[in-house]
Amino acid sequence: MESNVLIAGAGPTALTLEIDLPRRGIEVRIVDKAAEFFVGSRGDGIQPRTLEVFDDLGIIDDVLTRGSLPPIIHAHRGGKFVGEL
Repeated sequence: MESNVLIAGAGPTALTLEIDLPRRGIEVRIVDKAAEFFVGSRGDGIQPRTLEVFDDLGIIDDVLTRGSLPPIIHAHRGGKFVGEL
C-alpha cells in the first residue's frame, strides 16, 4: 500500500516527522509559507518527551554526545547578585 503525506510547516515537529515517516516507507513532502529558513532557536532545551522520541528514532546517543549544557545565567536584582540559573 502506497502512502503519501503532506506536512504543512517546517517547525521541529514537522521536521521530526519528515525524518521518521520515510523510515516507515511513507513518502513525505513539506510545504512552508516562510520564504527563508528560520535563523535562531525555537526552544532553549530538550524536554523529556523529546528525548523519548529521539530514542525511538535511534538518534538519542548522537544527540546526547553532540549536545551541550546551556550557559549559566547570573541573576541580579537591584545591582546585587541573587543566584544562578
